[in-house]
Parts: sequence; C-alpha cells; structure tokens
Amino acid sequence: MVADRYGDYIVIFNVDTDTVPVSTKDGTWVGLADNPDTIATLIDIHQRVHGGDDL
Repeated sequence: MVADRYGDYIVIFNVDTDTVPVSTKDGTWVGLADNPDTIATLIDIHQRVHGGDDL
C-alpha cells in the first residue's frame, strides 16, 4: 500500500485492487476512482462541485 498526494488530495494505491480511494488532505471523502487513470477526473469533478481549490 502506498499513499501519494495530488495537491490537496491524498490517494491510496493498493496492489491487490485497481480501485483508488481519494480524500482531501483534511480527511474529507472525495470518492473511489475505478483505477489510477481516473483519479484526475474524480478530483476535477470534486473541485467543480465544491468550488475549486478552496480546500
């Protein structure tokens, strides 16, 4: 298991599954990306819904 940051977002990679949990650095749940390629899309949607980079 590996944790990584995408700006204000934390993602957890696990070799046992393709899905990637994503949350903000303060612990707010963002969602579950279907695979590593969809992390950016999930973050983009979260920013659009919750007002951009004001986390």
